[in-house]
Amino acid sequence: MRVPVKWIRDFVDIDISAQELADKMTMTGTKAETIEYLGEEISNVLVGKIVEIEKHPDADKLQITQIDIGIGENIQIVTGAQNIAIGDIVPVAMHKSTLPNGIKITKGKLRGVVSNGMLCSCKELNVDEKYVDEKSKNGIWILDKSLTLGQDIKEALDLKDAIIEFELTANRPDCLSMIGIAREVSATIDKSINIPKNEFETTDEKFDFEVKIEDENLCSRYMLRKIKDVKIEKSPYSIQRRLIEAGIRPINNIVDITNYVMLEYGQPMHAFDSKMLNNKIVVKRAKNGEKFTTLDDVQRTLDDSMLMITDGEKSIAIAGVMGGQNSEIADTTTEVVFECASFEQDSIRLTSKKLGLRTDSSSRFEKGIDLQRPKLALDRACYLIEKYGYGKVVGDTKDTISTNIEQRQISIDAKKIISKLGNDIEIDEIKTILEKLFFEVKVDGTILNIKIPFYRNDITMSDDILEEVARIYGFNNIISKNINSVVTFGEKTPIKKFEDNAKYALMSNGLTEVITYSFIGEKDLDMINFPKDKILKILNPLGEDKSIMRTTLVPSMMNVVKTNYTRKNDFFAGFEIGHIFIKEEDNKEPIQKRQLVGAIYGDNMDFFALKSMLEGAFDNIGIHQRKYEADHTNTLFHTQRCAKIYAGNNEVGYIGELHPIILENYEIKRRVYIFVIDFDKLFESKYEVKLAQNVSKFPAIKRDIAFVVDEKVLCSQIENLISENANDIVEKVELFDIYVGSQVEKGKKSMAYSIIYRTNDRTHTDDEVNPVQEKILKELEEKLG
Repeated sequence: MRVPVKWIRDFVDIDISAQELADKMTMTGTKAETIEYLGEEISNVLVGKIVEIEKHPDADKLQITQIDIGIGENIQIVTGAQNIAIGDIVPVAMHKSTLPNGIKITKGKLRGVVSNGMLCSCKELNVDEKYVDEKSKNGIWILDKSLTLGQDIKEALDLKDAIIEFELTANRPDCLSMIGIAREVSATIDKSINIPKNEFETTDEKFDFEVKIEDENLCSRYMLRKIKDVKIEKSPYSIQRRLIEAGIRPINNIVDITNYVMLEYGQPMHAFDSKMLNNKIVVKRAKNGEKFTTLDDVQRTLDDSMLMITDGEKSIAIAGVMGGQNSEIADTTTEVVFECASFEQDSIRLTSKKLGLRTDSSSRFEKGIDLQRPKLALDRACYLIEKYGYGKVVGDTKDTISTNIEQRQISIDAKKIISKLGNDIEIDEIKTILEKLFFEVKVDGTILNIKIPFYRNDITMSDDILEEVARIYGFNNIISKNINSVVTFGEKTPIKKFEDNAKYALMSNGLTEVITYSFIGEKDLDMINFPKDKILKILNPLGEDKSIMRTTLVPSMMNVVKTNYTRKNDFFAGFEIGHIFIKEEDNKEPIQKRQLVGAIYGDNMDFFALKSMLEGAFDNIGIHQRKYEADHTNTLFHTQRCAKIYAGNNEVGYIGELHPIILENYEIKRRVYIFVIDFDKLFESKYEVKLAQNVSKFPAIKRDIAFVVDEKVLCSQIENLISENANDIVEKVELFDIYVGSQVEKGKKSMAYSIIYRTNDRTHTDDEVNPVQEKILKELEEKLG
């Protein structure tokens, strides 16, 4: 934020240099990035008046001017500018003057005619053309006729100042204002602050306006004041100059006042042409697809997440972002309604993001406006209207808050502050520091009972108070001490080690790890038809798309899949292990558990490809006993292409093809395969690392079996039956063929398995193998027909 030091001097008596101030502010937590010294290089440039103009005898494009600089004798200057006229007030660079960038101006001749200096454009004085009127663009800067002839241009145009650029953190929106910075300066250099009282008179007329807020969660306070007998004109140069130094283009006196107050108090304002309104304000959400033309002459398409200001019949502003053309201040405006409000910060941020429209107003609202500030800013605007004679303030104020706003309070034991600082600091000194920061402090023994200023939304707990004391006390004043304790080393928990092993195993089998936010929106759950009865809502969400804690990782993974798909990636294979959060009944602590989700799509990618990746990972992490059973009930998956996953006897998750309706919701036109696993259950399942074993030196006996079974019989059922009836001499069971066709009965399939018999201690005989083989065949025949 650009802060002119002169503006801060309106509130605080600063008796140190801009560099010293910047250094001190940085040490107390308000970091100064750069200092710009305006007018530092300008010398011997004066205010002059053109009293005579004549053509150059030898150059068609040059003119000879006589300039009055208030010394009783005119000076002659030759210029090529064509935008000047007799009587114009202009900046005059005299002989031996200096301009920005070290440019020296001296007396000389142009086509044989003596020129004693140069007439200056705004650019030559380092002022951007966007801040001057049309006549002064691409020519000499035509100044206000009220300026004193012969006056130093730096004094006349207030070009002599230092502007400090502060880097403000998101938790200090109160510092997005001159008064906010002034408060910090006051505490930093230990000087009192003088904030204007802003008293003004009002007429006896009634302000006949109705205000209605349809969603009070999005607008906690809304205020209006009416100004009549308005005169639209230029603002005084002092106002214009301050706006320019802060980076805002002056427009007219009414709009400039709203911007001036915004910069001074950090409270965005808006001015409506009262005659364009319907004597009514309704704050409500926009309609989906609604069209609205903003002040920048752009027609914007709205949706129902965006808050609008309407007059009951038409929209007149996008709340907290920008006003509309249909109620803007024009040269013919005679009645104005000032708006000051406190809008919900995430709503404004989301609207600004969706519209691609970030303004000075939205940047302040999205960081939070306290409920006290709208009244202070509105009073300041009315005071300036009266001070400069721009109109008369009508009757009362329209305000949706009728009761007093209570201040928040925090108590802290001073012993805690002293202990944390490590210095012997007196309680009275702690109290003084906090009072410098405008906290109200009452001491009860060692307990400090503190009232928090309205504008300090960042102060929420006792540790925040400790931080405030520390930064003003001075971090450089805290005595350094050696650590007087034994340094210990942390160790990962068993489940964390298991998680690390699982990640490595999944990556080794072709899946890439993705990491997503723990926050999602309710619409994300709608996309996968997931129940919302156990969701945890966030009290201060970043936006509607991050308003709840995730109850499953699937929406986050699907958003990653969609991103890859829309970017024309032909292949994707990813996984995530993360926490999910499930609400408990009766106000119990919510459940937090780990979940593993993986997804793939691509050419030659199918159910078996994903299962193979998962199987490989299971082998690596010691999940040796697993099985799969068909499932037709999980709504996340295709009804005929889903299986439950078991680790030992524990059901740990699902694997299958994503349901076509869900793919349609994400606008993905190819098959996606996913698995969803309860990672905590997977960890709880009995697992052990499989130790390396010597390869048997004895030959194996291989027996193949083939049989016809019902088409619905699963491979896992057959493998389980074989395993249950085998003994220790069975080394491996492998499926090597499945046949469905004309050679078998309809509804049946032929399956062929190899059973390998071998141990490490001897060569087995047929007499040992045959009984086991017969037992297996008998069991298969009895159970599967």
